[in-house]
Amino acid sequence: MDEFKKRYSRNFADLERQMGRMMRNMSFPRMFPFQAGTTWYPAADVYETDDAILVYVDVAGIDRTKMTVTAESTSVIIAGERLFSAEHNICRIHQLEIEHGFFERTLPLPVPVDVNATTSTCENGFLIITLPKQQLKGKIKVNIG
Repeated sequence: MDEFKKRYSRNFADLERQMGRMMRNMSFPRMFPFQAGTTWYPAADVYETDDAILVYVDVAGIDRTKMTVTAESTSVIIAGERLFSAEHNICRIHQLEIEHGFFERTLPLPVPVDVNATTSTCENGFLIITLPKQQLKGKIKVNIG
């Protein structure tokens, strides 16, 4: 690839990152930070395997004792708080991108899950929630009304 295309690709990637940051900063809760409710929520990915739904939530810097996970048959609710952990004696802030404070995020699930068999772990800054799919067993008789 010639130097112009490399520079163009690099500049385009930088622009894309900056636009994403700008759009996040312009989100409704950030524009009106004094309204009731949450002001941010962590990024999440939802995957489906043959027998489970896997939810990965970016919880870097959040104490696991400050989080709760509530599994419902068609959704999972993650709530918690990231505390501001800056050093004392700050006289200026030059860049501030990491969100702090209370959050609550409800993620709809694509299929019903077995809430009694749900598990979660924290690994490398990610909360990993495993929600086994609900298995229908046997036959049921359906009355015609």
